[in-house]
Amino acid sequence: MIEQTTFPEALKILPLGGLGEIGMNCMILEYQDEILVVDCGLLFSDLEHFGVEFVIPDFTYLIERKDKVKAIIATHGHEDHIGAISFLLKAGINCPVYASSFTTLLLKEKLKEHVHLSATDIRTFKMGETIPFTHFKVTTVSVNHSIVDSAALIIDTPVGKVIHTGDFKIDPTPFYGQTLDKSVFAKAGQEGVLLLMSDSTNVERCEHSMSESIIYQKFEQLFAAAQGLTLVSMFASNVGRMGQVFSLAKKLNKKIALSGRTMEQNVRLGMEAGYLKGAQSQVISLDEIRDYPRNEVIVLSTGSQGEYRSALVRVACGEHRQVKLQAGDTVLMSSKFIPGNERAIGQMINNLFKQGAEVLYESIHDIHVSGHATRPELKQMLELCKPKFFIPIHGEYRHLVHHSKLAAEVGIPVENIVLATSGDVIELTENSCKIVDRLEEGRVLVEGRDGKDISKVILKERRQLGEKGVVFSLMVRNAETRKIIAGPEIITRGLADQATENELVYHAKRLVKKVSDEYDSQVEQGAVDMDLQETIRVELRRYFNAQTGKKPTVLPIVLDL
Repeated sequence: MIEQTTFPEALKILPLGGLGEIGMNCMILEYQDEILVVDCGLLFSDLEHFGVEFVIPDFTYLIERKDKVKAIIATHGHEDHIGAISFLLKAGINCPVYASSFTTLLLKEKLKEHVHLSATDIRTFKMGETIPFTHFKVTTVSVNHSIVDSAALIIDTPVGKVIHTGDFKIDPTPFYGQTLDKSVFAKAGQEGVLLLMSDSTNVERCEHSMSESIIYQKFEQLFAAAQGLTLVSMFASNVGRMGQVFSLAKKLNKKIALSGRTMEQNVRLGMEAGYLKGAQSQVISLDEIRDYPRNEVIVLSTGSQGEYRSALVRVACGEHRQVKLQAGDTVLMSSKFIPGNERAIGQMINNLFKQGAEVLYESIHDIHVSGHATRPELKQMLELCKPKFFIPIHGEYRHLVHHSKLAAEVGIPVENIVLATSGDVIELTENSCKIVDRLEEGRVLVEGRDGKDISKVILKERRQLGEKGVVFSLMVRNAETRKIIAGPEIITRGLADQATENELVYHAKRLVKKVSDEYDSQVEQGAVDMDLQETIRVELRRYFNAQTGKKPTVLPIVLDL
């Protein structure tokens, strides 16, 4: 662990997540006795079947320097940027959290789940506001993204000006807010930007991203032509997309029903923030759907990523109590397929078709636009800021590589481009930007919303149980005579089908009886070197491996009464 920078005048930059992966964004800026944390997000896990709900950064570095941490600054309200803030606060980091108006509402809602965090000092900033610290001045800049109130940060530091774009795109006609003000970044570029850290997610796309106005037009056509119920699945955080649906529903005299707890919550917060004005009069309950002609009802639903037991998955399986699809209904999946979720989403789409509905999704219809800048927009940001040094952020490793090459094409010297990943320790001075060290551990596996860590040992055990099965062996003996009173009983799970299992269990019982008899024989001879329970474990594991090709977890219990 690094105790001090190589150069006393250096600014230390440490990404705890988000570089080399999409999710878990968390960036540390440290200068002498002051640390700012930009974003603190989580990563949804692909290990749900082992009980891992999501992944958060390892906060050891911050905990060891908790007195230095002066602020957490959230660029916007997506879970991969604010989802781990509660865990950082619970870890003992006591500092203000700065966020935009809508992000503040989301944070307060999340912290309600943790009573002792409800008094957290959350400070709402306005776009264009400058937040002063001892060594830093942070100016917030409004940017377009797939959630309202998103910000980029222009950070004046003792070594120079640093820009963190957050997640952004350049939308000429956003539904809410203004288009990105290029003049702000151009002004910063003229003054001199030492380092630009920019969103890399869509660097592989070579065409300028579509505007939200395209979605509005497409939705209007589809809503107007609806012969049955229309179900729109989307990220519940996309208040701009919600606003389009509510606007069109009012225009076409349709009602809207909300499916999913998060959808209900965020519509309420959207109204509270002043974005969904008059929406309450358009909302009906799910039970009221049957009281209206089907073509006059739009359902807004969560579950666009095929999450287990989500609202849309239950609809797709015909298990939703109030929303039943039928021929003539239309499902619009207005969201991106997040990498890793393709299989679950594909199965859900198949099941939606089986319900008789027509299903439209991104790859076959223009019903979703990304909130991330594509290659032409990223090039514009580089040209506006004219940074001396460049670090691509927010993307998988290939995205960072492509973004680095784009920066070189724009004219940034290759030696001034730092291809860093989560855990790298970077030092920035007026004349250099380089990786000087690396943290060993960068992530924590979390079980449940209360934040219980799952250690590598526990995860390994769960993998073994899932992949190789488990065997329980129970035997009760007389403590004095060592005669078997009950058992041995053998119970297996996840090893073989019923017919094969019966034969395996029969021979396993005989094996345990044999091991017990050999133990008795040694006791009678006065020399007992064997541990009965451990010997049973080893012999049963060896037996099942020989018969099934698996080495199951064996749990032997010998009770002497």
